[in-house]
Amino acid sequence: MSSAATACRALLSGSPQWPLREVPSMRVRDFSRPTTLNPDRLFGQVAQKLAVAVITGRVKAGEVLPNEADLRSDISVSRTAYREAVKILTAKGLVEARPKSGTRAAPRERWNLLDPDVLSWHFEADPNERFIRDLFELRRFVEPSAARLAAQRRTSADIARIEAAYRGMADGAPYAEQTIRADLAFHEAIFAAAQNSALQCLASAVIATLQWSLLLKTGDEQAYVESLPDHEHVLLAIIDRDGDLASARMAGLVIDSLNTTLASLGAHYATETGKVMRIKHTK
Repeated sequence: MSSAATACRALLSGSPQWPLREVPSMRVRDFSRPTTLNPDRLFGQVAQKLAVAVITGRVKAGEVLPNEADLRSDISVSRTAYREAVKILTAKGLVEARPKSGTRAAPRERWNLLDPDVLSWHFEADPNERFIRDLFELRRFVEPSAARLAAQRRTSADIARIEAAYRGMADGAPYAEQTIRADLAFHEAIFAAAQNSALQCLASAVIATLQWSLLLKTGDEQAYVESLPDHEHVLLAIIDRDGDLASARMAGLVIDSLNTTLASLGAHYATETGKVMRIKHTK
């Protein structure tokens, strides 16, 4: 792992880093996995079950976590796997282990909400409108800035990478495996082209949000097809080194993605204060 990646993980977790073999970094090619933890490993399954219990409120802040005996009705849990799972959840801020008081669920304000695993557990446990809006507000702050910097700083290699990802989106069937990979790669390449290590720290949270947005929208082929020109317009603005235009076009793309994501959940957001209208993009 690079020093920049290590610094980003430290910033987002606020905790000592566990060995890479235990908590591997998120990779686009692993997009189909619900978390960055290996679901085939027992401690990953235990961590997922405990995390969902905390996030849904089945185990409230301050309450003692179910122990390995409590979980055995669902999966075979060893003491070692349970301890590994608790260690991971402690690093992500979901639980607190205190001497003589047991391992308890932590209050929400201590959760590492930008951690890709915590994000994915949220979508699995409770993909509610409020949380989705919060994440898309983050995207709306971050991605237009990344697109602006990418337009100003991109190299020919950056353009080739962004364009290849766009072609992968356009050439494949909506929401097929290769097109989801290409969509994630498109946004990831723009972050890379921005050449800002601090901004790059937020890329994994944005990619995780985008990943789950795409999975939630699977089946809405019209939304996917309509998004292709918007992606192309962002690419063209970056090619032309027009930072203001790239930023505006990315902001529009994010707003449209929020609308289609909420529609896929069947959310009732058409209120005077809550509705986000589809905007007309600057061509």
